This record gives sequence, structure tokens and C-alpha cells, in this order.
Amino acid sequence: MVASMHLIGFLTALLLTCLPSAGETDDPLQIHLISEVRSISPGKPFFVGVHLVHPPGSHTYWQHPGIVGLATKIEWDLPPGFSAGEIQWPAPQVVEMAGYEAQGYQGETLLMIPITPPDNLSSATVTLTAKISWMCCGTTCHPAVRVPFSVTLPRAAVAESDSSTHPLFEKFRAAVPRPDPAWTSTVRREQDKIILTLKPPGAILKPTGIHFFSADGQVDSNQKQQVEILSGGVIRMTLARAETAPGDSSALPGVVCLPRGGMSFQLEINPAY
Repeated sequence: MVASMHLIGFLTALLLTCLPSAGETDDPLQIHLISEVRSISPGKPFFVGVHLVHPPGSHTYWQHPGIVGLATKIEWDLPPGFSAGEIQWPAPQVVEMAGYEAQGYQGETLLMIPITPPDNLSSATVTLTAKISWMCCGTTCHPAVRVPFSVTLPRAAVAESDSSTHPLFEKFRAAVPRPDPAWTSTVRREQDKIILTLKPPGAILKPTGIHFFSADGQVDSNQKQQVEILSGGVIRMTLARAETAPGDSSALPGVVCLPRGGMSFQLEINPAY
């Protein structure tokens, strides 16, 4: 516990040293709240998205950032009767902050959120407001807290897709990790290590490019992951347990990213101990 607190204190201080000084307040991140539809209809769910475009050398953070960083957060102010679901996070990437590896996004990404309107919708237009907090880091870190964004949509008898944004939603919807019943996964602890074993439905020839992202911080994002291909194509990953890992975990939630057919395949897993 003492070592964990020292690590947290050190990384917090590290983040503070990366904050912009006077004259460096411009956030390099491009961020917009966009909708997948041009109009909405009563009771029919639709998606909005937080569109993030990072300049080269900058990144933001996934739902769990790893040992350093702050996840992007959305607080909603919706009209009466509207509800917002959980963020659908595309698979993360390994990012680096001041020499420490974390879990986040570079380039472009889209955080998608399902919105459900009420069955009775009398207003001709509705405005959805989100207060978004994020941390964009590069050579310096640029925190933003509860910045308001909004999108206004008209009511219609039939919801209409927006052809200008729908392809972007489809692209990143395909990058959201999903469970696959054709895969099996098991996990066990060995002192300060976590041993994750995966059985794919087909052959995996090389361990190159296989990486696990911890959704609850059990795995130290800054430690090298050992990946082996065993007989029968079984994948065994030896992962370093984070000093700040929760002590009462009954399962290992996260995402395994691996190459497949020249593309990246994202697998959501949650094997029980």
C-alpha cells in the first residue's frame, strides 16, 4: 500500500509538471459533439458522438487510462424524458506520457453514446448539452473540465440519418470491442503476475502485436507484456499486476487487441478468477 501511494503521488506530480504554463493555454485537441441523425422521432434511440482529433504527438485517454492519465468524462444535461446510455469506447492504443505507457487514443476517434427520447415528444426541436472533461497530453498536458457542448435536432415523424456523419459512426462502431463466443479465456494470479490464457477459434502464428488493455487497472500499463503461442494455437499472456490494482477483483475485464487478416481485431473479455 505504501509503495502504491508513492507511485500515485509521483505520477500526479509528473502530470502537474506537464501542465501548460502561462502563455501555453491553447488546447491542441479538436473536439466536437456530433449526431448520427439529422432528425429524431419519439421513442426511437439514436447515437451522438464526441469526435476527437489529436494533432501528431498528442493523445487523450481510454475509459481506464492505465497508471497515469485521466479518462474522458461526459456529464449530460438532457431535456425531460431523454436518457443517455454508457459510452461505447473504441479499442484503445498504447500511448506515452513523459516516458510512461498508458491507454488512450491518438489520431482520430469517436466516443459514441446512445440517446433515447421519450415516447411523447412535443417540442419541435431539442437541444442536448454535454459537459465534457478530458486530458490531452503531448509535450505538455492540457486538462479541460466540464466544457459545454451542444447539438440541436428537429423532431420528425421518421428519424433521418445524417449522411455526413453516419460513415464516421460506422467506422468507429466497428472498432468497439465485442465478446466472441468462439474464443475462450481463463485467468489466474501468480504472486505479482496475472496469467491470461486465450483459446482462439483459428491459428495465431505469431505473438507480435497482441496486447491486453485492463478496464479496471489490474494490469500495470507501463510493464512489458510477455506473449507466447503454445501448442494448439493457445495464447498465454503474462501480465504485471499494478501496485494500485483493486484487491477484491473476481474477474479480469478488458480488451485484447491482435492482428487478424491484415487488420486489428478487438476482443472484449472478462474471465473469472
